[in-house]
Amino acid sequence: MVNLSIMPAALRRVARALRAGGTEVIEVGAEGIAPLKPGEALVRVEAAGLNHAETLIRSGRYVVRLPFPYALGGEGSGTVIATGPDTSDLSVGARVCWGAVLGSCATFVTAPASLLAPIPDELGFEEAACIPAAGLTAGGLARVWPVAGRSAAVWGAAGGVGRMLTAILAEQGVDVIGIASGGRIQDVRAIGARLAIDRTIEDAAAAVRAHTGGRGVDAVFDPIGAATLETSLRMLAPRGLLISYGELSGPPVIDLHELFRGSFFVTKYNGLHWVEGIHEFPVLIRKALARAVKNRAVISDIAGRFALDDAAQAYRALESGAQGKVLVLPNAARLDPWH
Repeated sequence: MVNLSIMPAALRRVARALRAGGTEVIEVGAEGIAPLKPGEALVRVEAAGLNHAETLIRSGRYVVRLPFPYALGGEGSGTVIATGPDTSDLSVGARVCWGAVLGSCATFVTAPASLLAPIPDELGFEEAACIPAAGLTAGGLARVWPVAGRSAAVWGAAGGVGRMLTAILAEQGVDVIGIASGGRIQDVRAIGARLAIDRTIEDAAAAVRAHTGGRGVDAVFDPIGAATLETSLRMLAPRGLLISYGELSGPPVIDLHELFRGSFFVTKYNGLHWVEGIHEFPVLIRKALARAVKNRAVISDIAGRFALDDAAQAYRALESGAQGKVLVLPNAARLDPWH
């Protein structure tokens, strides 16, 4: 254990959102690192994964609100360099990854040791940084509706969450229809989808209907929102459920009369209501890591790697529709602030 109380000048560099807005409100600055409390660990961040929910929160108009200014990032991977008192189950030097730790887009992050999941030897830091948020979200989504042995359509099936969700559903014997674009539909098939639809050249709803003999699917998982709402409803079988878990094209607006056609159900996914508590986060992440070791097609493509000073550019890449995971490598090609 390293006692940080004797290192009062220890600093970290971190990306922050100064106020509500676009990427222009992002600034990289330095701040002190407080002495570790019992059960905490200090981690050198090797890779921070960016997620679309962060853009919505930073806008200041999303249902989830954070007080400004706040430190960006919630997902990443790195190496434990110090532990606080009563942290005997985690050793210095351990390779770990995590989700839901605010301020992860930084050179170092302090996190509850209980939230850190060990990285398998088969995976590198960049691969591991692609997995936690996808594992948490997909693990929760798979619990929403009883689809085991039934059918489901997954929008964005080649994305991080979509890949993991497709894999989980396939393991449950679900007839998964993955919707993606271009060459990435090959990855969707490799993960376990029985049908992969290229949304750029096919009518997704018609393809789903054809695959299911006109019946439709029991559930549709949709991270896109407004732009795909009508199509998603046309995919559903009677008494099917539309699970909206993102707003990449804006929030969907539901006309209840549209649900009359098939007595459809619609829900807005809130991940905190589909896990037993924050203590389950590392459990879901470990399962996702094991799934990635078993089938590397589950791991998202990496669309871009950015230095910490280019964090605003990294978020712009994310928001421009990057096909794959956008990573910030906070310590890449830079002096270690500890020396």
